[in-house]
Amino acid sequence: MPLNLGASKSGIATKETLKGPCTADMGYVLPGARSAIIFCVPFDQELIEPYLGKKDFSLNANKMRTTTFAGGIAFEIATVLTSLGYRTYPVAPNFAFRTDTENGIFDRVPPISLKLMARACGIGHIGQSGLLITKEHGAAFSLGAVVTDAELEPTDPLPEKDNYCDRCGICKQSCISDHINNGAVTITLGNETVRAGNCKLAARCAYPCGGITGLHRSGEWSTWSPGRFPLPDDDNEYRTISKKYVHRYLQRKREGAICYNPLLAYPFEMQYTCSNCQFVCHPDIDVRKKRYELLRNGGVVIEEEDGRKHSVTPPEAEKFISDMLDERKKLFID
Repeated sequence: MPLNLGASKSGIATKETLKGPCTADMGYVLPGARSAIIFCVPFDQELIEPYLGKKDFSLNANKMRTTTFAGGIAFEIATVLTSLGYRTYPVAPNFAFRTDTENGIFDRVPPISLKLMARACGIGHIGQSGLLITKEHGAAFSLGAVVTDAELEPTDPLPEKDNYCDRCGICKQSCISDHINNGAVTITLGNETVRAGNCKLAARCAYPCGGITGLHRSGEWSTWSPGRFPLPDDDNEYRTISKKYVHRYLQRKREGAICYNPLLAYPFEMQYTCSNCQFVCHPDIDVRKKRYELLRNGGVVIEEEDGRKHSVTPPEAEKFISDMLDERKKLFID
């Protein structure tokens, strides 16, 4: 059913194959759950290089629409299962967080991990970035799932030896907030020992990816965000820095597609301006290197008064910012 509705790969995990991490506990979202149907929907690969080179921002909209589409597939599967008498929980592909942790949704803990479910059912492996990766799409896809009390046959996980991640570090170099650690950790998932990326505090990722800031520490390149707020070294500072600058971010004009993130303030509007670790990853190391060079050599993004974003050279960006009136300048820089 997920394949016929538009997914590219799918699999089934069960309570037994997901034993281990608390974020793989299906009972948290559906008491009595026995199985989960998991699938992935790829982003448009043709849009990745123009996006990384800061020539075309269309991948932002494609990622939003694809993610929303994955949620729709989950809802349709859940509707059919519910009509057949089973209980279901369609898992939101993004922006769903547990509310019963110490800091509520700001701890960014998902109700259940789509990544772990997808790893358990054979859709892909976990890379150095902490993202799920597949040999077909790299990391450029959205995951979706339905948890149910229907008893389904599990699909086999992929052998860990087939994980193409060679710890090249390109995902780490592509991250302006240094979210990705060197090295890896192992976790037990069902009867499997799984290698996973060892990332830092999730707030490190959210700060640039949601668009609040985007300038690399070198000043030589940026994400698609025109912001140039500071990038702290300390994890603890990332717990509050987004709150400090979010109201300035929300006063900018966002040209193009938007999504809605409850971690922001009203009106909760957001655009993806980074996701670099997700988009540079590819099974072919030469493609990874090419994508990283596009990112590094793509200049610095600025935002015109009408909301249009485009890339210029670092000196041109410095002049653009310095020529702004102080009232507008504070939307981008301290």
